[in-house]
Amino acid sequence: MNIKRWIHGITARQWVISSVLFVATMITTTFIGGISMMGFYQVDISVFHPLFWVAGLAYSLPLMAILIAHELGHFLMARHYGMASSPPYFIPAPSLIGTFGAFIRIRSPFYGRRDLFDVGIAGPIAGFVVAVPVLVGGLMLSTAVPTPPDPGEIITFGQPLLYKFIRLLVFPNLTDGTYLLLHPVGFAGWIGMLVTSLNLLPVGQLDGGHIAYAVFGKRASFISYILIGVLLIASFFYQGWLLWIAILLFLGLRHPALPYLDPPLDPARKRLAIVALIIFILSFMPVPVNLG
Repeated sequence: MNIKRWIHGITARQWVISSVLFVATMITTTFIGGISMMGFYQVDISVFHPLFWVAGLAYSLPLMAILIAHELGHFLMARHYGMASSPPYFIPAPSLIGTFGAFIRIRSPFYGRRDLFDVGIAGPIAGFVVAVPVLVGGLMLSTAVPTPPDPGEIITFGQPLLYKFIRLLVFPNLTDGTYLLLHPVGFAGWIGMLVTSLNLLPVGQLDGGHIAYAVFGKRASFISYILIGVLLIASFFYQGWLLWIAILLFLGLRHPALPYLDPPLDPARKRLAIVALIIFILSFMPVPVNLG
């Protein structure tokens, strides 16, 4: 492998920014992981104790692995087509998960359906491949506990179809009087499902928007408008979709036109598009979070 080919054109400044953001995101996600591990195992260890941070790696490492796989999928495919691309930039955040995700900047234009499709789909598939075993392992580490007298005391997370299927295999006898206390590793896998489904929304310049435009061309705009209507309906059950609608409207529902729409996608890529649709269905959550 010619390493110089993959890193050509990336400036020292970009590497420094990427590295600093990576370290900062490792710190914020490990901090959240430490809190989660202390809560899961019902122990009280000071944030200043090294064990707190070591325990937190059980959450941050698999989560970062999912995000890295997703962004490297885009990066390597863009480099394969000779596009100028930044290294992955991770976004640290004092949030429930410790990050707002990651992104890369592709400065080169897309010229046709095939490069647009390949770059768009590479990220979600790579991230999903890593997220699935993380979710399986996390569910195996999880435990069933009695439901508290006041259900409003707990935060419940949406269960995508894949999560439900794996949960039934790992916990086939989960009764009505119990609920599943998700291990932090499982939470990292759950976030991987959420990130994958959000990126696969067929709107604008999201990964799903790239895929939809590569498959349907200008007709992909109608899919974007239909999706916004679906999210509006879903917002009656989860108000967080209103924020996502605002973000999508700000970014734009229409995908930028390509210089060349020919040649059309080959049968293999069309089958991959169906795979992406299946991944979206398996990972999507109408109500990601329920505060009780």
